[in-house]
Amino acid sequence: MKIALKYGLAVTVIIATWVALKHFVLHLESQPAQLADIAVFNLTAIVGLMMGIKSKRTKNGDSLTLGDGLKTGISIAVTYAIFTSLYFVLLLTLVGPKLMQQEGETSFPKAFLGVSVGFALFGTIFSALISLVIRK
Repeated sequence: MKIALKYGLAVTVIIATWVALKHFVLHLESQPAQLADIAVFNLTAIVGLMMGIKSKRTKNGDSLTLGDGLKTGISIAVTYAIFTSLYFVLLLTLVGPKLMQQEGETSFPKAFLGVSVGFALFGTIFSALISLVIRK
């Protein structure tokens, strides 16, 4: 659980920092912002999952089964999906729905379902691939 919390929170902090930087400093909007989001969100998730799964392998005496890697990766992905969704709730409470409208989304439930389920689903896929590559 410590690995999931450590790496899940790290991914959340990087995503939250990017979103704040994008909206409040760089003022990126529309297509370039969406492409940058995809790159930052996915790269951050992949690096966080890889580091967390490698940490699990090290903790297991340099041994990792596919199941251990997948379980670790899914727990990290669910952690960052939950915390990132909570960050967006906080941000929308403080800033308002204007932020969501810039992203082309106007339905709160649909947006949060997309973030939480999307992050968890892609995290599971990334975890399976990473675990296959680094298992021993």
